Amino acid sequence: HRAVHILIARAGSCWVLQQRAESKDVDPLLWTSSCSGHVDAGENYLCAAIRECEEELGIVVEAGSLIEVFRASPCFETGYEFVRIYILRHEGLIRIDESEVVALKEYSLNDIEGLIKLAPTTFSRSFLHLFPFIKKGIYSHEGRLS
Repeated sequence: HRAVHILIARAGSCWVLQQRAESKDVDPLLWTSSCSGHVDAGENYLCAAIRECEEELGIVVEAGSLIEVFRASPCFETGYEFVRIYILRHEGLIRIDESEVVALKEYSLNDIEGLIKLAPTTFSRSFLHLFPFIKKGIYSHEGRLS
């Protein structure tokens, strides 16, 4: 199956991470990308990313605002999903859906890397696997985020 992950950029080179709700069947209460979800039948990846931003975070996103930075092939770490990762610059209000998200926090990329080294078990398996690729994709698209 197919999935999307979106990482939101904020002022001061901060990135939003999400703590998944306790009710989630995979990785409950663990930290992961700003939002993520499955691509529905008949839906493309970009439309799924737009939908997930609105459902989980209350953010209305225009397609041109999302920057695709990486595509991952299915593997154990991603739950055997075909994954596309997007980044989004968003300074506005975020309203979480409490059935999906417990909390949001903003970190620098270096802080995220440090937290992963310090407490890897607090992060979702997929995020641990994808983060090095996300980081590389962010650095290669920095000019588009200003």
